[in-house]
Amino acid sequence: MENQNFTTTILVDQTPEEVFNAINNVRAWWSEEIEGNTEHLNDEFTYHYIDVHRCKMKIIESVPGKKIVWLCTDNYFNFTKDKSEWIGTKIIFEISQQDGKTQLRFTHEGLVPEYECYSACVNGWTQYITQSLPDLITKGKGQPNSKEKAYTIHEIAARFNELAQLEKWFEIQDELFSDDVKSTDPPGSPHFGYAEGKAAVRKKGEDFIKTIEDFHGAHTTEPVIGGNHFAVGREVDVTVKGHGRIQMNEIMLYEVKGGKIMSEQFFY
Repeated sequence: MENQNFTTTILVDQTPEEVFNAINNVRAWWSEEIEGNTEHLNDEFTYHYIDVHRCKMKIIESVPGKKIVWLCTDNYFNFTKDKSEWIGTKIIFEISQQDGKTQLRFTHEGLVPEYECYSACVNGWTQYITQSLPDLITKGKGQPNSKEKAYTIHEIAARFNELAQLEKWFEIQDELFSDDVKSTDPPGSPHFGYAEGKAAVRKKGEDFIKTIEDFHGAHTTEPVIGGNHFAVGREVDVTVKGHGRIQMNEIMLYEVKGGKIMSEQFFY
């Protein structure tokens, strides 16, 4: 059976020892909010990402200049049915020399496509391992999460996608929208037009829900990102008061600034 664990590889000019030391400096490339020791065998530390994800790791193997293995001993996601999907999985860093360079092979053993968190976790690890960690190794400064950090459009879009697939639209508003978000329907729309401010946008959504007599199904595509915008396609099949059963196909366009969604526009 084909190995489905998530794996990615980077090459750098620095020595295996420098790569090993950078990996152990977890606060400098993964999160400034790491709690606990991260450098030695049997050290344990915790990570958390706003209110979306937290986990606990234990270093179960540490071979200087060659290999580091973390075991996930505790985990929580707020967007999956199985909150503990990472527990028992291993985070493996394998260091070797290739053609005069140092290769780092990263594997999250046990992170497989069957996991509900898979897409977001792959996006996250890809950013940290192929961008933040190499920056720390080669430039001396990574791109870790911090309380002050404005989350990137890729992080916002990934989180949006996870909640959208679960039809958690009000959770999207609560977590990802800015306080002064704007919501716009097409000109001349028979629906709910324009709203500004988080409370008004929520009411707009609630008013629409009240018109639905029966929900037959819906599908939302994965986000397509361009600049500081991302768009999704959505198909909805509902029975609406006074209109009967309708099938709506639309494009939903979102603008992100400062780590929050600033506007949403609907095209149908």
